[in-house]
Amino acid sequence: MRFLVFFVAIFFITSANADYSCEVNVARVLVYGNGSVNVLHSGRNDYTYICNLKGTWKDIDTVTCSMWTSMLQSTQNNNKNAIFYFGGEGTCATLPLYGESPAPVYIGSID
Repeated sequence: MRFLVFFVAIFFITSANADYSCEVNVARVLVYGNGSVNVLHSGRNDYTYICNLKGTWKDIDTVTCSMWTSMLQSTQNNNKNAIFYFGGEGTCATLPLYGESPAPVYIGSID
């Protein structure tokens, strides 16, 4: 019985943490006059809002936003790929667009 309870508990714990990542090619990085940063990438084939350079958005501060923007522009210019990691449930293909996008937990550059 303890064996069954253990596996049921593990199932619910792992189901609750359904985080996901997207390994993508970055096609465009747009920086708007209001500070908004949108990224067009192959994981969604539409624009994902990642942060704002003029103020904190969903706990992403301006320093982090600046670093991410610079890294993504370099990734695009050097024909590398990027990884976006998101908390919660979802997939890259169903990632909400523009201002409805979730805040990334992290963004990285990969080969």
